[in-house]
Amino acid sequence: MRKTIDYFFSPASGFTYLGHQALMSLAAEAGAMVRFHPMDIRKVYAEMGTTHPLEQCEARQSYRIEDQRRWARLRGLRMPPNPAHHPVDVRLPCRVILATGRLGLDQDAVTLACLRGVWAEGRNISDPGDLGEALRQIDLPAYDILHEAESEDVRDEADAVTQSAIEAEIFGSPTYVVDGERFWGQDRIEFMREKLLKAAA
Repeated sequence: MRKTIDYFFSPASGFTYLGHQALMSLAAEAGAMVRFHPMDIRKVYAEMGTTHPLEQCEARQSYRIEDQRRWARLRGLRMPPNPAHHPVDVRLPCRVILATGRLGLDQDAVTLACLRGVWAEGRNISDPGDLGEALRQIDLPAYDILHEAESEDVRDEADAVTQSAIEAEIFGSPTYVVDGERFWGQDRIEFMREKLLKAAA
């Protein structure tokens, strides 16, 4: 039976950017389906009573920058330590990713466009013009996607996704869930690979 990876993430998360292509490669390797759950991470943190659980002191923030630099080298990605538009309101990109799925288009490509936009291209993905340009750059119908993203149904779905993340005790981005088992952080992809390939054997 084909496995499903439930992919909970913020479209502006640096560690999500670092792990996104590795996740999609693993899904292809294991024959697994990825379900995209773009979440409003601010609401998730608010439920925990914090603005960010791992950035409450300068030492942790500086370590995050060091760690992202190491992973970026390993993954072959360009990644400045402090992009021009980060942190950023992710409500619009969350809806855009969900709208993409509703239209039967490529959520993988749109998710990567959002992440790359923040971390490699200096985009403000909360701005419809900037986000639309990122969509056109990957040959997707920006107008149709942005129009769908403003619908009441998509707004309700976005709220429901964030609420489902809270109920599933998701506390960081990215978090991957397979058969109810959580894997928090892109550095846990190897553990997920072991689980998925064992199931496929």
